[in-house]
Amino acid sequence: MSTATVTAPAALAVDIARAARRRGAARALILDLDGTLAPIAARPRDARVPAATLRTLTRLVTEGWRIAIVSGRSAADARRLVPLPGVVIFGSHGIERYGAPSSSKRLRLIARRVARIARASRGVTRGFAGVLVERKPFGCAFHHRALDARARARFLRRLRVWLSERDLRGLALLDGNRVVELRPAGLDKGVVVRRWHAARSAEPSDRSLVAIGDDRTDEDLFAACAHRGLTVSVGPKGRSTLARRRLGGTAAVHRVLSLLADDASAEAPR
Repeated sequence: MSTATVTAPAALAVDIARAARRRGAARALILDLDGTLAPIAARPRDARVPAATLRTLTRLVTEGWRIAIVSGRSAADARRLVPLPGVVIFGSHGIERYGAPSSSKRLRLIARRVARIARASRGVTRGFAGVLVERKPFGCAFHHRALDARARARFLRRLRVWLSERDLRGLALLDGNRVVELRPAGLDKGVVVRRWHAARSAEPSDRSLVAIGDDRTDEDLFAACAHRGLTVSVGPKGRSTLARRRLGGTAAVHRVLSLLADDASAEAPR
């Protein structure tokens, strides 16, 4: 990994729009949700995608852009936050596609085991009032963003010891942005590049295929897009990432999307 080049939203939008005008361009966006489209909230259930961002996504779809949201949330919860026709929703880090058939028997068995782990976790979170345990269809997340640094360190030590005594076969443990998550091993956001036709069919080095995300889980998406499109990390400077570009936050992401919509509208035949 390296440090991505910090790019002004206007300059990034110009690069993407130029690529989108080429014959056969993918014109496809793969967007993370929390921390990318929706500002991070103290509790996941309180997160919202700003109305202006939802309007911009609608404009992009109308102008011919194809958009997929890929989130660690369940597909149903991600759809609740982005209730837009024409936008494809992948939940559970790409395992679920909203409206698609249910999962395999293996994943259902893993889901039951993770549910048992989540139910048993009350003991490990006792004494840490700021910890939130989030149940997911195929995983479980321990959010600790409300803890101060000292309490966080104590909680993480306790959690890792406790998890080492659980049956984690077929599961991976992932450190995210102030969250520790259990999820099925070998399945990550990179599967969207293989499952979503708009990304799978993109020509090599087509910079109109754009993946944007802010968290450790998005690095898998960036890796899958390494030779196909343009990857953009969202967050502070200095953090190592596989992405080639960097934006400062959700407001900068919205600015890029808005400029792309403006360009597409200006280019449309009258």
